[in-house]
Amino acid sequence: MPRGRPRSSAAQDAIISATLSVLVESGFAGLTIEAVASRAGVGRPTIYRRWASREDLVVDALATTVPVASTVDTGDLLADIASTVRIAINGLGGSELGGAVVGVLAASAGNPPLAAALAERYLGPRLGVVSELIARGMAAGVLRTDLSPEVIRDLLLGPLVYHWLVTGAPMPESDTEALFTAVLTTLRA
Repeated sequence: MPRGRPRSSAAQDAIISATLSVLVESGFAGLTIEAVASRAGVGRPTIYRRWASREDLVVDALATTVPVASTVDTGDLLADIASTVRIAINGLGGSELGGAVVGVLAASAGNPPLAAALAERYLGPRLGVVSELIARGMAAGVLRTDLSPEVIRDLLLGPLVYHWLVTGAPMPESDTEALFTAVLTTLRA
């Protein structure tokens, strides 16, 4: 039997909402447990009972808020891959949270605990959708098999994330279409 008071779902929701607000306003570097607690109207111990670290809090807030893109199945695997990537990127690009997500990804390069938590709980499920489509494309003989699925995935997503990091905005739709045409032409079996 658990000891103490049961955890309040209202407090949990307030903490997640406050985390996202602070993250959008201040970025990962400016996010503190104190700022989140103040915004959520809870004490720091309430947060630390649920999350061991700032990294865990941020990753859980993103993982529970940013949906995993669902796959598209039109019967054309190359078009389905491009469409799924486009849906995922456009979903973030159309959200105020998009820039914060890209900022957290950038911050993970110098923060091993953040990188590990992101890989396991945020990126894993989201990249898994694209990786599954790539594996299907390779098995069907539609995609090259001399490259690993990870390289193919990175060729599709990497330029989009790079553009966002460098410019501070998602790649324009016309450029995204040109990118997919070029990359998928190169990746065809």
